[in-house]
Amino acid sequence: MNEGALARLEYPAIRALLADRTGFVPGRELALALHPTSDLREAERLQDETEAARALVRASPSTGLRGARDIRDTLRRARLGGALDPEQLTAVADTVRAAEHLFSDVRPYPPLAARTRFARPPADVAAAVEHAIGAAGEVLDRASARLGSLRSDLRAAQARLQQRLDGLVRSPELTRLLQDPIVTQRGGRYVVPVKAEHRAAVKGIVHDQSASGQTVFIEPLEILEANNALREAELAERAEVQRVLEELSRRVERAAEDLDAVTGALAALDLVLAKAHLSEALEASRPALNDEGIVDLIDARHPLLVDQGKVVGIDVQLGGEFRVLVVTGPNTGGKTVTLKTIGLLTLMGMSGLQIPAQPGSRTPVLPRVFADIGDEQSIAQSLSTFSSHLRNVVATLADAEPGDLALLDEIGAGTDPDEGAALAMAVLETLLARGVLVAATTHYPELKAFALNTTGVRNASMEFDGATLRPTFRLRLGLPGASNAFAIAERLGLNRDVLRRADTHLSELHRSLERTLREAERQRTELSAALEEARVAAVDAARATSDAEHDAARARDEAQRALRRARAEADELILQARRALRQAEEASDRAAKRSLVDEARAALAEAESARAAAVVPVGDAPKASAPIAIGAPVLIEGVAEPGTLLSIDERGLADVAAGSLRLRVPATQLRQAPRAEPAIRSDRPVVQGSASSVPLQLDIRGARAEEALAVLDRYLNDAAVAGVGRLRIVHGKGTGALRTAVRAALSEHPLVRMHEPAGPSEGGDGATIVHL
Repeated sequence: MNEGALARLEYPAIRALLADRTGFVPGRELALALHPTSDLREAERLQDETEAARALVRASPSTGLRGARDIRDTLRRARLGGALDPEQLTAVADTVRAAEHLFSDVRPYPPLAARTRFARPPADVAAAVEHAIGAAGEVLDRASARLGSLRSDLRAAQARLQQRLDGLVRSPELTRLLQDPIVTQRGGRYVVPVKAEHRAAVKGIVHDQSASGQTVFIEPLEILEANNALREAELAERAEVQRVLEELSRRVERAAEDLDAVTGALAALDLVLAKAHLSEALEASRPALNDEGIVDLIDARHPLLVDQGKVVGIDVQLGGEFRVLVVTGPNTGGKTVTLKTIGLLTLMGMSGLQIPAQPGSRTPVLPRVFADIGDEQSIAQSLSTFSSHLRNVVATLADAEPGDLALLDEIGAGTDPDEGAALAMAVLETLLARGVLVAATTHYPELKAFALNTTGVRNASMEFDGATLRPTFRLRLGLPGASNAFAIAERLGLNRDVLRRADTHLSELHRSLERTLREAERQRTELSAALEEARVAAVDAARATSDAEHDAARARDEAQRALRRARAEADELILQARRALRQAEEASDRAAKRSLVDEARAALAEAESARAAAVVPVGDAPKASAPIAIGAPVLIEGVAEPGTLLSIDERGLADVAAGSLRLRVPATQLRQAPRAEPAIRSDRPVVQGSASSVPLQLDIRGARAEEALAVLDRYLNDAAVAGVGRLRIVHGKGTGALRTAVRAALSEHPLVRMHEPAGPSEGGDGATIVHL
């Protein structure tokens, strides 16, 4: 990649944003040296790393280097045989521990774990340093057995010497000779401050005197041997400390190769984590990379503008049907920013950086990118605007090859318009024939016509709001744009008389072209508004349809639950009516018996009518249908699995075989099912409904066994459909005949998993608990 082109596209600014998000000096150096790759597989690998790092940062926001330090100079010193000081050794240990933590964090993310494959943190070195050196950088007594012993001797010698000195200072003979009754040090030796006029009275070695000359610092002869012993102990302790540091330094030297690998892995991971943090800051997404020269950016934003605040996104395509894009429109309308956005986002994708655009955006991986953007005129180099642009164009024509990308701002500008336009068309034709991707900006009408009439070239324009006389910074493909120079000049305050005079100098062809472009833009704006209204209406309609379907489904569910409740209540009423009828028939009083029988029969008729009405939900009318033949396939209301009709008794109850189950349901709940090829089916019916739609208890006391068993069978079917798991059947004790019949039926019923007598609190032997 040409560094000049990278600079013109502001790629170094992206490096700086990345470097600001690193936490490690070697990682920062990698960020500032970041370079796009022209290899698609390598670019995809880098994108995989960034995506994995972004997932890691979201899952564990505190992840990072946690105290890693740049130890490269330390390792160079150790390799040269030098001794490392405690601070340098602590930095090595901290870096090893940081690597252990970070490597553990990235292990679940294979693209990141691959960076640590050949890096083995020497934990033994870190442990040795931590054992020998304290948090404040001091060498600890435990660093070696000899050091601990020497320091113990040193403290004892200091104590003995201090005791001798305290005795001397407090002695009457010496007190009157001292400037102050204190003990101090000079040159590492303990001394007392003696008045200058009494220096001869104190036998010892003079080590120093005060600035005023009034005090001399003398080491009395009485403590000379004790001072010597202390000094020797200090020297021995210092030598042992140096030996410990030397030993640790050699351990670092032996582990230097591993430490180099660890430092490199930490730097690489630091860079990848910085990419993830930058992606989060830019609200970026991973681009779909390709080697086909396809640019398809959706709501793309220039990353430097995103970092500064609000920015308008653009949709832009290049490659495929057309390889040259000619962008026109007003000054300050965003043409140059569009070129930079195309180039910079392409470079970011090639560098493993996610781009500030919507997911699904595509960027190419290219051999090279050329850019002629901005004005590089120089008085010192005798470069005019035209010559500075032309120099970059000449370099592009000399080096650009098929598959490269060229971004040319104001191509052919700065010279005679006719000659400049002709030169620009020739350059675009040459690059198009060579297979180079090109995006160019211009104000020349000739280039707009060239784009309209040339295969492989497409016009695009920056949108301009005629009402506010301001650009909207949106890119529109397919139509050239008017320059709107007069409108912008008027907004900036140019006198209207001057504008009217300027208008008289325009050619009729130019006026016609500008009117055509304005009308096309107006129609495009109206069409866009109409399409947006249609889209909103479609969304509203879809939402209304969804709400209606939801309400209908809820109403159906409520109706089904009400239907099942009604059937259960009707069965209960029928049983009660039949019990009352039997009691009436057994009454001794003939008149009372007749009255009770009439009332019971009326109640029974009412209950049976209520159950028959409960077969059809409210709001539905019974539908006449052809009789269903025995053995025909049928669908059962509330059961998803089809069955086969086995029989229908005189009461209208149908026996249906559904898989391995045998159900007894009212015939009115059946409808003809189309015959189908045998399919794999579940051994149990798929049920709908809820447990609340069927009562958890059935009372059949007083009913004859045959009637009770028919009601029980319907009740079990309804409970299974409703999804109830546990039921209570109240049959009473009596003679035990009804209880025996019920339990025998339950033992053979296909829906019953088990049954057992009820507990004392639930009726004892007068009830049976059923588990479906």
